[in-house]
Formats: sequence, C-alpha cells, structure tokens
Amino acid sequence: MPADFVANARQKLPAKLLTEWLPRLKLGGGNALDLGCGAGAEAEWLARNGFTVDAVEKNPIMAQAARERCQGLPVNVIEDDFLVFNFELGKYSLVTAINSLPFIAKERCRMLLEDVQESIAPGGAAILAVYGPDHAWAKRADMSFWTKDEFAAIWHDWIIHDLEEFRGEWPLVSGETIYQHRLHLVAQKPAKN
Repeated sequence: MPADFVANARQKLPAKLLTEWLPRLKLGGGNALDLGCGAGAEAEWLARNGFTVDAVEKNPIMAQAARERCQGLPVNVIEDDFLVFNFELGKYSLVTAINSLPFIAKERCRMLLEDVQESIAPGGAAILAVYGPDHAWAKRADMSFWTKDEFAAIWHDWIIHDLEEFRGEWPLVSGETIYQHRLHLVAQKPAKN
C-alpha cells in the first residue's frame, strides 16, 4: 500500500452522507458498526457523537491507522474481513459502510446485506454507499454494481429516507479522479409496535 495513500486516508474527513444524515435520524447513540472502516474517519466521528463503535477493517495498515486515530475513544477496531464477521442479532442502532460494499461480488454483497439488516435493532438505521452500473469499474466481476431499483428492493420493508444517485467525477483517496456512479442509501428499520 503506497505511503501517500495511507497518509491521505489518515487525513480523510468523515463522509458527508453520514455527518449530514445521522443527526436527522435522532438515534441517540448506542452501538454502531462501521464495515470497511479504513483509517477510521467515520468510526472516530461516530464515537465523538455518542456511539460505541465496532470498526471492521481487513487491511492491517489501515486497521492500525484507525486504532491510532480513535485512540481513547469507544472504538473497537477489529482487524478482520467483514465477510466473516459475526453479526449479532439486533445489536446495532447504526450500521455504516461508505466505500467498502462495492468491493465484493454482488451475490455475496446481497447475503451480507441480509446479515446487516438482521444486526440492526428496531428503529436503527443503515447508511450505505454502493456503486451503480455506469461506474468506471463496472466491468470488474469481483465487485458489485446495483441499479437504484435493485438496491431499493433489498430495503423494501424499511423506511427509506434517502436513496440518492450520483454520476460524475469523484476524487479517490489515492488522489486520482474517476467517473463514479454511486448510490447513497439512508434506511431505517421500523420500530416494533
């Protein structure tokens, strides 16, 4: 992993999707799960905003960067592949995955999202970013790309607060810019009656 990539990742701000939407959801803290946490920008922000965070990252360099960034905060950095993570039923009030889900094959991603849904407590939420079929990398078979309708269908019995589609140039942590087709989802599990 190039040193400049790690340096850029360490300085990354938390995703606007998370920082803009979370206050509107009024979750009031609790347990959060950050899948593919990278250098810990979202995990740190969540911890500073009342959450106890499980942050899963399989790359040891990035996991160490997340540990350093989140030192002294209620963040448990788990150095592991989130595909083998043990999701606990109803444990989390929030699950976020900003730039990680696209990097697994679509059917495996679909199964993972079922685990994510089950791990969220009633009234809890998911804030996720995935890629659409017009993305610059769309020919890669090892990744997943979703149409808006396909992705919405997975969340059919949830309250979808936002499912925004973005197409255009997007900067990467590496410093380069590519054409991205992104879907940003904010969905909330209905509270039990």
